[in-house]
Amino acid sequence: MKSHAKFGRIVVDLLIKYTTVLILVVLVAVFAIMKPIFLDPRNLMNMLKQTSYVAVTAFAATFIITLGGLDISVGSTSAVVGVVLAMQLRGGVAIPLALLAVVVLSACLGWFNGFVSVKGGIAPFLVTLATMNIFRGLAMTLSNGRPIPIVAKNVTNVFGNGMLFGRIPAPVIIILVMFILTYYLFNKSKFGFYVRCIGGNEEAARVAGIPVGRIKIIVYTIGGLYACIAGLILASLMNAGMSDLGSTLALDAIAAVILGGTAITGGYGTVWGTLGGTLIMGALNNGLSLLGAQTQQQILVKGIVIILAVLMSNLINKQREKERH
Repeated sequence: MKSHAKFGRIVVDLLIKYTTVLILVVLVAVFAIMKPIFLDPRNLMNMLKQTSYVAVTAFAATFIITLGGLDISVGSTSAVVGVVLAMQLRGGVAIPLALLAVVVLSACLGWFNGFVSVKGGIAPFLVTLATMNIFRGLAMTLSNGRPIPIVAKNVTNVFGNGMLFGRIPAPVIIILVMFILTYYLFNKSKFGFYVRCIGGNEEAARVAGIPVGRIKIIVYTIGGLYACIAGLILASLMNAGMSDLGSTLALDAIAAVILGGTAITGGYGTVWGTLGGTLIMGALNNGLSLLGAQTQQQILVKGIVIILAVLMSNLINKQREKERH
């Protein structure tokens, strides 16, 4: 009986540990059976291309959620980036200067989120709820609610429509670069260690001498920079800066992070898991589109996925608590 119980516990532990992989494999299998074209290399590359901006945003959200925070303004930040970039290029500003300007702008928007939350003692959710509307309103005001074409094809090729070796879309290369950067910062640097410490026990981290407030502000600033990359990809894919871009970006990124196994309560995160969670979201969108699902139906499925992701996160957290004791 003991051996059976032990075996059962091992199976449960493995299922919890590799839940993200299991869900992804099941999804791929189902869509491949229902629509064999799903596994076509061109379709898979297109799926990665269309998921790239969610992946980049989710990488930043891994830091923020592990820290114990939340940022729902990233979609609005990406919209501002696209609009400001398009306006500058249309006005004749040199490409390097235009790119530098949106990088600085997005870093400032992210810094503002962190600064107000830390110095004002306001919950990050409330701060970013407000700035989500402020930044979106800024994008709408600057663009008058109209798309602004991006006149520089070099920009749209580098961030959206270009191909490496004629096969690999540029956004897929961006995913790879951002994954490597994020993995190093999160798992190999002192900064990532501080983020996990603060998310696990903020007071203990403060007593240990970790500059909690400064780290929080830096994390949200990084979130702004990652949102800049996502905004550049989005605008390039659409060949225009548009004020309504990225409206569901924050929710998609949060769902990907939680699906990947990062604890919604903070203290534990996994970059590999976030990548897996992003692929799940991408497979869902792509597979449902191939099956002819309408946009509203895809949104419904995403909502269900988010609920399941939170339930899964709670289950994993309970399992970790048992292992600690």
